[in-house]
Amino acid sequence: MTDKMTLAVNHALNDMRMARARMELLNSGMGLDAKRNAAWCEYGFKEDLDFQDFYKLYRRGGVAYGAVEKIIGACWKTNPWVIEGDDQDESRPETAWERKLKTLASVAFWRRIAEADRRRLVGRFSGLILRIRDSQAWDQPVRGSSPALVDVIPAWAGALQPVEFDAEPNSDRYGLPKYWQYTQTTANGSRSQVKIHYDRIHILGDWTADAIGFLEPAYNAFVSLEKVEGGSGESFLKNAARQMAVNFDKETNLRDLADMYGVKLEDLQEQFNAAAREVNSANDLLMILQGANVTPLVTNVPDPKPTYDVNLQTAAAALDIPTKILVGMQTGERASSEDQKYFNARCQSRRGDLGFEIHELFEHLMRIRAVDRIADYTVMWDDLTDATQADKLASAKLMSEINAQAIATGETVFTGGEIRTAAGYDPEDAPDPLGEDDEDEDGDEAKTADPARE
Repeated sequence: MTDKMTLAVNHALNDMRMARARMELLNSGMGLDAKRNAAWCEYGFKEDLDFQDFYKLYRRGGVAYGAVEKIIGACWKTNPWVIEGDDQDESRPETAWERKLKTLASVAFWRRIAEADRRRLVGRFSGLILRIRDSQAWDQPVRGSSPALVDVIPAWAGALQPVEFDAEPNSDRYGLPKYWQYTQTTANGSRSQVKIHYDRIHILGDWTADAIGFLEPAYNAFVSLEKVEGGSGESFLKNAARQMAVNFDKETNLRDLADMYGVKLEDLQEQFNAAAREVNSANDLLMILQGANVTPLVTNVPDPKPTYDVNLQTAAAALDIPTKILVGMQTGERASSEDQKYFNARCQSRRGDLGFEIHELFEHLMRIRAVDRIADYTVMWDDLTDATQADKLASAKLMSEINAQAIATGETVFTGGEIRTAAGYDPEDAPDPLGEDDEDEDGDEAKTADPARE
C-alpha cells in the first residue's frame, strides 16, 4: 500500500512540474507553434540560454566547434594592418605614426585579438584586458602622459561581469559600466576576482542581455543533432551488447533451479545476469539451458542520416555557412567551388565588421594615450575573394591564347604587362607578346619608355 501511495504521489508531482513548465513556456511566448504552446518543453529546448550553455556546446559539440573555428580560420587567415589616412593612401610611403605603431601591433597582438574574437563567437561577447604600465591598480583609471600597453589578455564572457554603471545623466558614458569584475583562474584551478576600471578593458561584441550570440539561433538544431547522434549510437550499442531475454516454459520450476545453483529464489536473477555477462564477454562459451529459450533483444535501428541532415541544414542556415563547408563534405567540384566562393565573401564581409571593432579598440587606446592620436586612420585587410594563383595563371594563359589567335590580324589584344598583371606579377619589363624585335621598320633601335634603359 505504501509503494502504491508513493508512486501516486510521485506521478502527481511530475504532472505538476510538467504543467508548470508548460505554463511558464506559454507565458514566455518562446514557442512558435500556436496550436501546441508547450512544444518547446516537449522537444527539450531551453527557454533561456547563458554562457555555460554556449561554452559546453562549443567544447563538446563537433559541428558547433567546427563552425566557430572555420569562421575564425577564414577571417583571421591573415592579419590586418592599420594605416594613417584612408585606403587611398596605402601606396604612399610609410609614415612615422605607422612605424611607431608596428611595435605595438605585432603578430602576437593580432593573435590575441583573434582569440578574443573566437571567444566572442562562443559567448555573446568577450573582453580584452589591457595591461598598462602606469603604476596604477586595476580599479584605477589610466594615468600618465604616455602609458605603455604591455599586453592584452582575452577573457571569456563568463569571467566578466559589470558591477557598477555610470548614472550621471550628462555623462558621455551614461548607462555604461564603470567597472568590470574579472574572475581569473590560475593554473592550479583556484579562482580570484579582480575589479577592473573601464579604461583597462575593451569589450568585443554586445554585452547587453538582449544581444543574440553567434551560436544562439542554431542552438535548437544542435540539440536535435545531439539527440540523433546519441540516440543512434545508443541503439547500436544496445544491439551490440546482446541483451538477452530468457523464456521458461510453464513446466519449469524456478525454485528447483535456485536449489541447483545453491541460492535463494530471489537471488536467481543475479545468476542469470552473471551467465549473460560471461556470454557477452567471451568467445566459444557454453550456455546450458533447461526448459528455456534465450533470444537477444535486438531492435531495428533507423538510418539517422535523413534526420541528421535536416537539422544540419537548419544549423548551417542559422550560422550562414554552407553545409559542405561546415562538415567538409565534397559532392562535386563545381558545387564545392561555389560554396567556397560564397564562404569567402561571407568572411570578407565579416572582416568589414571586425574593422569597425578594431577601429573602436584603437579609439580606446588613443583615449587612454597608449597610442598617439591622429585625425584619420583605416584598418586594412587583404581580399579573401581574390582569385587563387591557379586561377590567375589560367586567366593569363587564356589572354595569351587570345593574343596568339589575333596574330593573323596584326593586332595585339592584351599587352605583356596586362598578362603579367592577370598572372599576379609585376607588369614592369614585360616582353612583347608578339615576340617582335626592339627595332622599328627603319632598322633603328626602338626607344624604350623606361628612362633607366635609355
